[in-house]
Amino acid sequence: MKRPVPVMMRYLLVAGILALSILGTNAPALAQNALRIAAIVNDDIITVRDLDERVRMVIVASNLPRTAQTYQRVWPQVLRSLIDERLKLQEAERLSIVVTEADIEQAKRTMEQRNKLAPGSFDRSLRNDGISPDTVIEQMRADIAWAKLVRRRFQSTVEVTIDEIDDALDRLERNKGAPQYRIREIVLNIDDPAVDEEELAKRLVQQLRSGAQFDAIAREFSTGATAATGGDIGWTTREQLGDEVAARVDEMEPGDISEPIRTIFGYQVIQLTDRRILSGPDPLKAKVTLKQVFLPIPPNSGADAEASQRSIALAVSETAQSCDDMDVLATELDSPAGTDLGTVQVGELSPTLREAVAGLKEGELTKPIRLPSGFSTIMICQREEPESDLPGRDEIANRLRAIKFETFAQRYLRDIRRDAFIDTRI
Repeated sequence: MKRPVPVMMRYLLVAGILALSILGTNAPALAQNALRIAAIVNDDIITVRDLDERVRMVIVASNLPRTAQTYQRVWPQVLRSLIDERLKLQEAERLSIVVTEADIEQAKRTMEQRNKLAPGSFDRSLRNDGISPDTVIEQMRADIAWAKLVRRRFQSTVEVTIDEIDDALDRLERNKGAPQYRIREIVLNIDDPAVDEEELAKRLVQQLRSGAQFDAIAREFSTGATAATGGDIGWTTREQLGDEVAARVDEMEPGDISEPIRTIFGYQVIQLTDRRILSGPDPLKAKVTLKQVFLPIPPNSGADAEASQRSIALAVSETAQSCDDMDVLATELDSPAGTDLGTVQVGELSPTLREAVAGLKEGELTKPIRLPSGFSTIMICQREEPESDLPGRDEIANRLRAIKFETFAQRYLRDIRRDAFIDTRI
């Protein structure tokens, strides 16, 4: 339910009150009393003071300019966020979800680490920036309560199947050698005819390009599933982005921010933070433990001596079954060099040895390798493969699970909002 006040008049009135409040000018008492209630959410009240404090927080955290024009632009979405938070807290209370002081303290420590603050400086740092710690803690409380609620409600519903993991791995395998992008996004799909999503998107782009913090803007304004992570969707491939976004990202350099992109999900603003080539393990980074049998060729000896030593080296490569056998054979053949070559990365070997051992598995032998002073036959005693750029099955499963949880959470909040009594007074 909404009072019959024209949208533009509501917009200008509240923007004026907030701007006067934050810039330090006292608005008339009559105007303050008239606009004391910003919104009623079921049985809860959001005051203009609540909205004022949250706008302060958003502007500082997002590195937005502290001007009246900024307040005019951000307060409608800030109020919507406050309404959603009240709905989340009400639903959590209805279902007996408890947020403990330990939960809040842990969230504070996480914020300190994320922002590289000294331990225990959370409240002091906020006050130094002109932000009330209470408004940040209230936001934390809503986020924690909602996370607990969603986890409890959908734990038995959210399931990631083996086939889904296999499909994700198959897509990654198909894209080996192709560019992979690290992207942040802001999605604007606001169910309010009074909000011009395209115009809002353009304003956000302008502020982002002027130095506003992308992750802070995404947390406050994005309606997408990635809002909670500051818009970070992680590493992704071109085919996962969709045609509209993929066409833009090809033209971008790391750090660039796109113009608003119209997609089936609403308007999107993206930032390309990094680009790389998706690949499997680098075989040159494999670690190998090697043993050899070395057979020297006497100086100034003829072709017969070389052929004889080569024949013996070939016999070694066809006879040895283990690294212990290499020790025995080296002793029997009076090899003048030690058998143990140690553990090295394949890429650290000389080109001749690297080519010979690169494709071998544990327990396999090279053919005789011609060196300047003789022949060497080498066995791989142990091989440790490097980590792949491709994520493992557990990591993929966790990503898919998080996406499903967020999808259910958005639907859940939409249903709660639809059934709630919301009376916006400004």
